[in-house]
Amino acid sequence: MPRPRTPLLDRRRIGAAALRLADEQGTLTIPALARALGVAPSALYHHVSGRDEIISLMREELALTTGDADQDWSQPWAQSLEAWARSYLAAFAAHPGAVPLLAVAPLAEPFMHAMYEKVAESLLAAGFAEAQVIPLINALESFILGSALDLVSPPVMVSNVTRETAPHLSAVLDHTPTDHTRAKSSFDIGLRAMLSGFAHLLPHD
Repeated sequence: MPRPRTPLLDRRRIGAAALRLADEQGTLTIPALARALGVAPSALYHHVSGRDEIISLMREELALTTGDADQDWSQPWAQSLEAWARSYLAAFAAHPGAVPLLAVAPLAEPFMHAMYEKVAESLLAAGFAEAQVIPLINALESFILGSALDLVSPPVMVSNVTRETAPHLSAVLDHTPTDHTRAKSSFDIGLRAMLSGFAHLLPHD
């Protein structure tokens, strides 16, 4: 029987399929991934060492499809960080099922190190202290990950509120959008607040 001209599996295809599976099922197992790819689980091990490497391929697929490598880091630090945050949000919002997997997996990939190198370089050049850089990145990423989940949450997250029991909450909810612009607006406000707060950490003459 002749071998197929195109291999059934390659690392890029595995990463893309794992992302789809995480979105559809909210989890990732090797047997389920093998079924989605139409191969036996043993076939996956010809390309990856296990689940951790598959999660790494998912992260690589996100990076390849969001164009992070094309970002212009020559802008002022706040503009660069805002562009990075928005790109990051778009990537995770497109694959919300992958967020719990990617958020806790160690960042061991060289392409991720290269991205964080750019972030660190930008912040250090702006005048942030070395000890501040990783906490700033972690704080921003935590906000982005939460915002990505908010974008795919129900538009109305607080319901059945009455004016008798919660008059102040009821009043503000009357002025809160009941569609997905709520999550977008929340991200915009939060991002501006974070970047403004970061700026106050810079040394001032």
